[in-house]
Amino acid sequence: MEFLRTRGKDPQRNRGYAESNIRPIARRIHQVHQYCWENGYSILELTPKQADEFIEGLNRDEILNKDGEEYSEGSKRKFQHAINSYFRSQGIEWDPEIEFTDTDSSAGPDPFNLRERERLLKAALNYRSPPNYKNVSPDERDRWNTQLSQHLGKPKEQVGPDDWESLRRSWKIPSIISTTLDCGWRAEMIGRLEMKSIDIGNGQIVIPPDTAVKNNQKWECELSNRSSRILEYWMAERNNRPRYDNIDNIWLNRKGNPYNSGTLNRLLDNLIEEAEIEPGNRKLTWHSIRHSTGMYVYNQEKDLELVAATLRHASLEAARKYAHATPETKKEVIESIQGGVIL
Repeated sequence: MEFLRTRGKDPQRNRGYAESNIRPIARRIHQVHQYCWENGYSILELTPKQADEFIEGLNRDEILNKDGEEYSEGSKRKFQHAINSYFRSQGIEWDPEIEFTDTDSSAGPDPFNLRERERLLKAALNYRSPPNYKNVSPDERDRWNTQLSQHLGKPKEQVGPDDWESLRRSWKIPSIISTTLDCGWRAEMIGRLEMKSIDIGNGQIVIPPDTAVKNNQKWECELSNRSSRILEYWMAERNNRPRYDNIDNIWLNRKGNPYNSGTLNRLLDNLIEEAEIEPGNRKLTWHSIRHSTGMYVYNQEKDLELVAATLRHASLEAARKYAHATPETKKEVIESIQGGVIL
């Protein structure tokens, strides 16, 4: 209780929960313990494995409320939130594959394939990039002004040539996407990263313990040469943008706030559309980029320690979920077994 009250919400910044939230969180943690006891676990402390089993039971609607009815998505999310708080109090990393929201399906996110990862970056490089202001017809200029006014959050009549030019050469979105493809940033991390973390000379972003998400370790995140160049372009551009004066965050959204899962998932939805990526029956979220990064790192090196280091997991068990075959590998296997020329 005391941890929830004083440090439960953000241990690194000593921020606790409001008094009205503490008892509901504690009650849900007790319900998770009861579930474990009823299923043969003689425990006093939860483990990530048991928490995953509980979340899976919620996902399959096998765990019901006191009226014998299925929990709503919002209630499932609150259970997950309570378990997260519990593990923070124990200093244990927990990275569940299934994530509940108030409205969305709770199925775990699916990874992007290699071709889609490249198309995402290409879409980011061209995202909302207008043509030359002087080389369009009045009708086309009017349509672009409408779109840019929505993107910039300013009245259409105030959009001018300077706005067109600034967006034609912006490296903000490409730097977010490119570094995420390399490092598998969680959405929360993008909102936390500060300029002091960038080490362009060594091609790294160094995350101090007080910035890390879900653990308190220092992490040195390696960047590809491409990401280093794109990030360097963004740093130069950022220096010329008054919005960033006296601001530590590497990136701000168009409203001048740090990014979060909501704004990043909306950005991703737009990029998926621009890149003409077909989701099919897959659930593609911001976490899908992270999932694909871990999957391809494992596919190339077959090294769980490298996956854990790349994605900043403190344990190999947390990295194990990414140790599965890529779509390309599965395709190659099937072709080798059953492929060939149509008779």
